[in-house]
Amino acid sequence: MFARFAQEYGGQKLHIVEADANDEKVSSRAICGRDCSRRGNWRMTINMPLANLCKNCGRIARDVRIVGF
Repeated sequence: MFARFAQEYGGQKLHIVEADANDEKVSSRAICGRDCSRRGNWRMTINMPLANLCKNCGRIARDVRIVGF
């Protein structure tokens, strides 16, 4: 599993979601516990500063040392 940055919708904080190696399946829940079921799927982003990262996702990723982060 690899970590990907995603938003629930535009203008929101970046969350870290787990994806498989070829990005075909992405988890519906971020590692902080946030669920995207209210609005559909995660919106994958690449051009956002990490200052917009969810603080809980960042803390958990540092503690667990997720691959790709």
